[in-house]
Amino acid sequence: MKTSEDLLQRIAQLETRLGLLEDIEAIKRLQRMYGYYIDNRLWNEMTELFADDGVIEIGQRGSYQGKAHIHAFLQDVLGQGRAGLNPNEFINHMQLQGVVTVDPDRHHAKGRWRALIQGSPPPGGTTMLWAEGVYENDYISEAGVWKIARLWWVPTFYVSHPGYESVSFASAPPSETLVPQAPSAPPLATLGRSFVPFHYRHPITNEAVIHVTSTDQKTVVNAPR
Repeated sequence: MKTSEDLLQRIAQLETRLGLLEDIEAIKRLQRMYGYYIDNRLWNEMTELFADDGVIEIGQRGSYQGKAHIHAFLQDVLGQGRAGLNPNEFINHMQLQGVVTVDPDRHHAKGRWRALIQGSPPPGGTTMLWAEGVYENDYISEAGVWKIARLWWVPTFYVSHPGYESVSFASAPPSETLVPQAPSAPPLATLGRSFVPFHYRHPITNEAVIHVTSTDQKTVVNAPR
């Protein structure tokens, strides 16, 4: 028969296991949000996912430490001075095969992900982008909130291929035989297609993310520093 001490020990073990599972889920959620933010070139929101002394390293571009340098790299190097999407621009930065390992202290963790990337051509171009690579990231929990401590992506390949001229952003029209009960949400004029709003707030700032186009982003000046 188990004693009360045995039961308390068992409860403590279960609480630890539950805590680790909650940590893993929080880190997966953090990384998935990163993927959606980079889809829309949301450099401010991406930067705020990092710890204050966080590090980013993409391919052979070198590493940058601290939020100010991370934001400058995202905005000026990756973004070439522009945030948000242009009309008919798209990026799909899919985070796949996530494996997260949390340290016993529950303050540090690592995560490995495979990124499969699709992208429209730069303005004036006609070839689309495919790329693939692996993330091996470090995470840190600060005041109970998981943040990116080091984001490291190593590309496996990049490839350009034709076909953008045949891409269509228009959906099929409403049925004339079975009239819809309500109209669909209208496309964003500044994007050239419909956009599905984020239902969640930013995990660090707790702010709603509503500006996703380059036109909107020109009015957003609260870059992390």
